[in-house]
Amino acid sequence: MQMAAWQLVACETVVRTVNEFEKMTPDLRQVGSSVLVHDARSGLRSGQEVWAVLTEGEAIQIAWEWTEIQPDVVALFDPMNILCNVALIDGHGHQLARSRRMLHLNNVVHRLDWRGALDWRSSN
Repeated sequence: MQMAAWQLVACETVVRTVNEFEKMTPDLRQVGSSVLVHDARSGLRSGQEVWAVLTEGEAIQIAWEWTEIQPDVVALFDPMNILCNVALIDGHGHQLARSRRMLHLNNVVHRLDWRGALDWRSSN
């Protein structure tokens, strides 16, 4: 199944503690990917990644945009714009502030082998 990043906004919100979220993130798998070439002269690519896992009968999904900064070197396009359908709460049940939530989401993305999973063939 290929899922586009924009579809994630329609997904049901799942509430998890930070610890619960951290425990399930190693099981995340790529469920959607796109690669585009915006500048024909440079040939540099960009795209979106969508990763997900089914846990306790609920789908957890995370999506982000990436860009190629030089040939075969990719980075998050906007580290403060990672989409995820998880509302993270602390051990006391309080929802995390946006900045703390983004820190956790960035850590998850950086632990995933998403660069290795990119399908470069789709842009050739």
